[in-house]
Amino acid sequence: MNEVAHGVGAFIALLGAAVLVAILAERVRIPAAVAMVAVGTLFRIAPPFAFGDTLLFVFLPPLIFEAAWNLDLDALRRLGWRIAALAVPGTLATAGIVAGGLALLGVLPFGAALVFGAIVAATDPIAVVAAFRRVTVPVDLRTLIEGESLSNDGVAVVLFGFALALAAGQPVSPGAEALAGVVQIGGGVLIGALGGVLCAAVLRATNAAEHEVTVTIVLAYVAYLAATGIHCSGIFATAAGAIALRAAIAHNPNAMSHTEEVDRAWNALAFVANAVVFIATGLLIQPDRIAHEPVLVLAAVGVVWLARVLLALVATRDRAGRITVFLAGMRGALPLALALSLPDTVPFRPQIIDATFAVVLVTIVVQGAPLEVVLKRLYGPRGDAARAS
Repeated sequence: MNEVAHGVGAFIALLGAAVLVAILAERVRIPAAVAMVAVGTLFRIAPPFAFGDTLLFVFLPPLIFEAAWNLDLDALRRLGWRIAALAVPGTLATAGIVAGGLALLGVLPFGAALVFGAIVAATDPIAVVAAFRRVTVPVDLRTLIEGESLSNDGVAVVLFGFALALAAGQPVSPGAEALAGVVQIGGGVLIGALGGVLCAAVLRATNAAEHEVTVTIVLAYVAYLAATGIHCSGIFATAAGAIALRAAIAHNPNAMSHTEEVDRAWNALAFVANAVVFIATGLLIQPDRIAHEPVLVLAAVGVVWLARVLLALVATRDRAGRITVFLAGMRGALPLALALSLPDTVPFRPQIIDATFAVVLVTIVVQGAPLEVVLKRLYGPRGDAARAS
């Protein structure tokens, strides 16, 4: 069997295993992402692809696009400023609390602790979103959590670059880095918005469902690649492209004739991407490495939870909303990709990777396993709780 066929076979085997795990998870009523990560950790095999680059350039664009595509536009307009507050000051505060806590506890020096803080600052509530689809959660709260996740991924990647330069001893200027971050994010949003408007114009020339699906796929990847190609945020570009195209269609419904077919296609694409990413995440985590650094691991999980509790307290005023925001603070594939991308010359690289393994495993499995049950208790089977405020 040649190399290409072997790679395809390994990928399909991974996807098939993920589907079986997802079906079993549905039967026992736990989020599929939790089950995939947990099962993946039981096997000592490597994913059949280079995880970091494959995640960033193959799986991340469709995951970002699908999440942004399904945002409620009216809720997004109402909550825009709150999402921005969680995404920018909230992400920076999370990284600072984590870094400061680990440095004060003496388990990592501040430079290495800041790198770790930047790595775990971004949440990955894909498992939460899946649970939202089984239990009706107030639309404002759902939009707040999903919007935060989409935005803080991009902010965390920018912050990671700054923290990495600082840890490597390179001269950095916080003001210049902040300005560069604004340019990267703003440039990504502009590229994505322009791409969304252009695609809306293209879609007016066709009413074939296969053309409409293909145009959205092209938008997801082209926006991401174009932005990263000029050192802007690909995450913000893809999210902005999806939101801009959705808004254009809402303004002119004739721009897309088969919205339901496009939605179904993206649900399937997102499932494939999520399934492969989460089971590969489990395969990458090495539980034995976590046990090597018990003090660091306990401290890392503790400060990450503390930061999330504080953020949940300011994110919303009602008890149910705060619990949901806390549970949505799971860390997933992006922190792993960032940790594994660390150059060998970065001080305390093994400890940072071990702590990242621990945070991803604990936040997904411990927070995620009871998630559906907790949401049903908070909101009832039909989401009877009042709208989060």
